[in-house]
Amino acid sequence: MKLSSEQLERLAERVFKVLKCSGHIELDYDTEERIEEKVIEQITNVLEDDSRTEDRLSREAERLVQQQSQIAKSSGKSYENLVDEVKIRLAKSKRVILGDDPERADSLAEKVLKAIWKIDSIDFYSEDMKVQNCIARAIHRFRIEDDRIIEAVEKIVNKKSGEEPYSHAWCIAYDKCYNEVRQRIAANQKSSDESPSMGG
Repeated sequence: MKLSSEQLERLAERVFKVLKCSGHIELDYDTEERIEEKVIEQITNVLEDDSRTEDRLSREAERLVQQQSQIAKSSGKSYENLVDEVKIRLAKSKRVILGDDPERADSLAEKVLKAIWKIDSIDFYSEDMKVQNCIARAIHRFRIEDDRIIEAVEKIVNKKSGEEPYSHAWCIAYDKCYNEVRQRIAANQKSSDESPSMGG
């Protein structure tokens, strides 16, 4: 799933907010007033670099399929399906993680941690693995295509939970609420899919 630049920026901000509330780090505003901006910038850079890597793989896959147009035609598969298949094979050969699985979030979290370690005005109060897990969970939680769902769930949780936004307890409430919203959307889609056939 491809996120836009604006979505990547919003994802970086949400990841930062979770990290800031986690208790794993402390920001030193006395030595660096722009510390929040710097951390968000580093997170955004990692996410954008990951997105550019995926773009390059897509272009490379498209070129390869076009070069083998005769084979592509005889395969009976659509152009898009062939490009996706080639892209997956290229990703494996280059050890690039695609998709929205936790494995991708883990890989990105590792890169984010390395990037923010270089910032002088952050003190770390937990071992690296705990910080990395916190970042990975936040990336996985908020890395979905539809921002409207994230924003709607955030509003519900802010209103009902009484927890500090992006704190650990708030994130648990968010996950519960998000799953309920997804189930409702799925149920609504199922009933709207069934109703025309019932009418027919």
